[in-house]
Amino acid sequence: MFAQVVLPLSRFQTFTYKVPAQLSGSLRPGSFVNVPFRNRAATGVVAEIAPSTDYKGALKAISAVRDDLAPLPAELWTTLEWISDYYMTPLGLVLKVALPLGFANPAPGRKQVRAKITAAGSTALDGWNRRAPAPKSLLSILAARQTPCPVTELVRLVPSARTALRHLSGLGLVELSEEPLPTDPLGPVSTPQTATVILTAEQSVALEALRRGRKADRFAPFLLRGVTSSGKTEVYFQAARETLAAGKSVLVLVPEIALTPQVAARFRGAFGEAVALWHSHLSRAEKAWTWRQLQQGRIRVVVGARSAVFAPLENLGLIIVDEEQEASYKQEDRAPRYHARDVALVRGREAGSVVVLASATPAVETYFNGLTDRYRTLQLTQRYGGAAYPKVRLIDLRLERQRTDNYQLILTQPLIDGIAQRLERKEQVILLQNRRGFAPVCACNDCDFVAECPNCSVPLTYHKRANELRCHYCGYRAPGLDSCPDCGSPYIFVLGVGTQQVEEVVQGLFPAARTRRMDADTTRSRHAHRQILEQFEAGEFDILIGTQMIAKGLDFERVTLVGVVNADTGLAFPDFRAGERTFQLVYQVCGRAGRRKDRPGEAIIQTNHPEDMAIKAAARLDAHRFYNQVLAERRELAYPPFTRQMRLLLQGADRDEVWKRAQELRRRLIPTLPGISLLGPASAPFERLRGRWRFHLLLRSDREHDPGGSRLRWLIRDRIPQQWLEGSLKGVRILLDMDPVSLL
Repeated sequence: MFAQVVLPLSRFQTFTYKVPAQLSGSLRPGSFVNVPFRNRAATGVVAEIAPSTDYKGALKAISAVRDDLAPLPAELWTTLEWISDYYMTPLGLVLKVALPLGFANPAPGRKQVRAKITAAGSTALDGWNRRAPAPKSLLSILAARQTPCPVTELVRLVPSARTALRHLSGLGLVELSEEPLPTDPLGPVSTPQTATVILTAEQSVALEALRRGRKADRFAPFLLRGVTSSGKTEVYFQAARETLAAGKSVLVLVPEIALTPQVAARFRGAFGEAVALWHSHLSRAEKAWTWRQLQQGRIRVVVGARSAVFAPLENLGLIIVDEEQEASYKQEDRAPRYHARDVALVRGREAGSVVVLASATPAVETYFNGLTDRYRTLQLTQRYGGAAYPKVRLIDLRLERQRTDNYQLILTQPLIDGIAQRLERKEQVILLQNRRGFAPVCACNDCDFVAECPNCSVPLTYHKRANELRCHYCGYRAPGLDSCPDCGSPYIFVLGVGTQQVEEVVQGLFPAARTRRMDADTTRSRHAHRQILEQFEAGEFDILIGTQMIAKGLDFERVTLVGVVNADTGLAFPDFRAGERTFQLVYQVCGRAGRRKDRPGEAIIQTNHPEDMAIKAAARLDAHRFYNQVLAERRELAYPPFTRQMRLLLQGADRDEVWKRAQELRRRLIPTLPGISLLGPASAPFERLRGRWRFHLLLRSDREHDPGGSRLRWLIRDRIPQQWLEGSLKGVRILLDMDPVSLL
């Protein structure tokens, strides 16, 4: 017998090993094994087992099966192979992303020593006549316990416990054992009991559809569309309850780490310790503990962000992708550049499970799949509990600036008045400005100088409190400017508005109000997201100012006003999805207001472009009109969902070499196949990032004739040498991005 083994390398190949006779019955695809590789020991994963091999060289044998690591579930292994093929990424790199702590030791863990009284110890305690008080106290404590007690806990009760326990252990009166230390990420999260909820008629219809899908015991994809606060969460919460009762497991994906503890706490409150939390901010110990619990089958519900899609849950029955339209589900910074929503659908197909894509504003591609019955669409058209949708007002910033003769205006009078009214009524306010820092541009008034990052083709953002200029891409920092470095002029000005500036204006207008800012700068610590949201929910501050992380999925009963400081922030990006993202963000944040029947809400949207279709549709809450118009435009321009795209991004330190390689890449891809078009090469919108020059090409295929993108991938494999995709060539790397969500 021979095995093909995947190792953590950036190479599109597996390695052949002999299977020792004693291991032949204990291996399957997805098993972890130790193998000799280049005069060292390595850990790999079995990809295939066969009775023969075409390899003619000398073969080494698998050393051992990793008993401490259970094989990956079969459907998960098949999904990982699909990711490797679809996103054209070496399987070794896919596994490095899917496994929480790398290949060699994916499940380390801290240990703790526990003490337990023996039968001899109980007998000795009954007749104890020695003067030593510490041993007697320890034996008394342990005798009252039914389970082993951590030594760290005993030390708090008896300071000399460690010495006394060693003595008692030597006498056979106490038994000491070393066990894994529980490191539950949900430990500090409150777990409120879930109240019984009476479903509305629409919710009941949706739940019954999911119930029928589960009972059919085959892949069933659903799009759950519901206006904000319509009770989508309650529908899939009840579906999860029924799935667990049927003996299956549940996976819940959320787009923002800020939402993860809130959702996970609710599931923990209902389903106890069978619920685990998973996201990138967990510590190594927390990841290790959770991974072990998963592999031992103790966890049946996982709630997490993008990477939670790889959780090794057995017998998967339900996958929920909350706010499925969010770009954060797409991994863009490294290979594989997968989309967690699409991976969830493939995993659901392989597991034969129900998959629910939930959103008030689904991605255009998802909406189209619902129209064409690829997914079954379930509708929730009314807010839960009789709450009315907030009144939405559109404020033209240009007219307000002209009227007030204040061209630095940040908050218009209607928004100021609205905030004042809510503060007077002891209600809460959310203000959205989807740009952090104080101002995104710092420039000279007397010449053309603009402070730019030396490593990136982007302006530096001014952070006033630290008096620094920062690049939000590479992390470069420089002191704030007192004068222009080009002409020496002291007339330096900042342009644009960030969350820091909004916070300063609000504090100046309402000094008695309690304000809090929530953006990437204020949430760097591990539990900052949760702490800010819990404090806001508890009423510890009145106004929450933030970026898009406060725009969706949050439910605060005291919030009755939402203000969008500038709805145009994302419209100017050179990306065909800019309007879609703006519509989704504005529509979603408006839904944070007035989520209770007795607290009607209002949303005030400030914009320089009130005539823009995306903003106008969001203000009117007219999703139907927006999607119809966008689909018509994309059909005409051959954009997704009517085409499938692949972006080839080339980057390197030498601009001329990158451009040369991009031209060569074009020559190799021309002529394309019928139905496939090639655009570029051209400079990426951000031509230089982190010191690397960037050029890109875009391949597009007609989705009607290439629904799975296989012809695009065949073209790449046929025309581009494999080693070009495995590493850099003359300092230039080619990054493939199938179905890109951003072309920046």
